[in-house]
Amino acid sequence: MAQRRPLLVIAAAAVTGLAAAAIVVPQLASGDASSSDPVTAQQSGVRAPSVDAGAKSTTIGSAANTRMILLAAAKVAAEEPITSGKFWYSRVRTGQMVRVAPEEYKAKIMPLIDELEAKEAELKGKPAELKAAKKELDEKIRAVKEARLPYTATRGDTTESWRSLKDATGRSMTNQDVKIEFATPEDEAKWKQAGSPRLSENDRPQTKEGAPETIVSIGNDSLTWSNVSKLPTDKEGLKAKLNDLYEKRSDKSGSRALYMWGTGADLLAAPITPGTRAALYQVLADSTSGLKSQTGVADGMGRTGVALETTGPNDHDEPDKITYRLLFDDKTAKLLELDVIEEGNSTPLLRQTYEAMGYVDDLGAKPGQ
Repeated sequence: MAQRRPLLVIAAAAVTGLAAAAIVVPQLASGDASSSDPVTAQQSGVRAPSVDAGAKSTTIGSAANTRMILLAAAKVAAEEPITSGKFWYSRVRTGQMVRVAPEEYKAKIMPLIDELEAKEAELKGKPAELKAAKKELDEKIRAVKEARLPYTATRGDTTESWRSLKDATGRSMTNQDVKIEFATPEDEAKWKQAGSPRLSENDRPQTKEGAPETIVSIGNDSLTWSNVSKLPTDKEGLKAKLNDLYEKRSDKSGSRALYMWGTGADLLAAPITPGTRAALYQVLADSTSGLKSQTGVADGMGRTGVALETTGPNDHDEPDKITYRLLFDDKTAKLLELDVIEEGNSTPLLRQTYEAMGYVDDLGAKPGQ
């Protein structure tokens, strides 16, 4: 975030890490991250963060308790058997809040851009008049960009990828099962009253052969899918590596807590070894300043786990308005979901649910098949 980006971009990037469209998909050494039926899970919509009705949700106020939870996860991860395969498979359901209706947005923004270009030609050689005209038009353009829909809707889609960790082979299947969901029936009614504008520009599934993106984590270009399995497996070694990456990161904005949260999430979704995963939880346990945990939190598939959260500023640089939530299963230490939530809005700006991931030996195969 050289120019500070909300984690919404991390999200759109978090499929290469908060990465190609988002944060990344951590490696789970044992394969499928879900105990639920994957087909049923894929058909599910994108739901707002919730707490399972049968589970007790408790915010852990003390760093000591958060540390204890993370150290317990480290122990579980360390006991995970080492597995391997030719491809790393992942299926991620991504939901993003719809900020504009594309056609309506273009209809408003394009005339202003055309007017700005015309003014630049008309007032060439008249810097004072051009500056005033540009300022006026810039304000109008910014107002269009910052305008929000009078209803809350989320666009969801599923991405499946097979990534060879040794060569350039692989496959990515994007834009699967695209759905628009409204936060409430009232929101849907408002959308219909507005003329039911199209809320998604591209609903067509796409398949691309060849290796997906190579970078695991935004801002950490040296972390690639082919070398994350070689990261240190001891706490001190991994801590030194992550601290070095923090100092060398291309995006210098954001707190250390947010950096550790984002990079940790990216690594948890990549094919790191059980030893590295255990060390990562230990490093996070030593970095609890700025982090808090919450138990009994449900993901988009209804699975419950522990949420590790930190906060950051919103688009207007107001501090602590955006919550970044990493949800993991405390029984398996595996990543379940990533959420980016704006204060005052129960619908996430971004939600990435890791429905399944693990090693497979054949292109097109899925864990457990």
